[in-house]
Amino acid sequence: MEYIVFYGTILLIIGGAIFLFIKADSPKIKAKHLSGVIVGLGLNIFTSPLAFFIGGMATDPPDSTMLDFWKGFLFIQAIPLLILLAFLVMWWIRKSKENKDLT
Repeated sequence: MEYIVFYGTILLIIGGAIFLFIKADSPKIKAKHLSGVIVGLGLNIFTSPLAFFIGGMATDPPDSTMLDFWKGFLFIQAIPLLILLAFLVMWWIRKSKENKDLT
């Protein structure tokens, strides 16, 4: 039963990331210019198990703290988070420019 929970969780995470990658090609998402944001979210979801694992390994020594976990976690998640942030900023700027053009 533990294997089902463990591998089911991993498959659910990977399936969710793949779903977001496929959904980014949807016409409704493209019309709102959200494809980059959806891909950034999928990338974050896809790398989160590895980041959690590396963060857990960073807390293996007995004198480690929660800060060591976050250093390990963010070491892996830094690039996907920056990609998501860049896509969010680009989407926000594009949205504000379109709103100015309409008024």
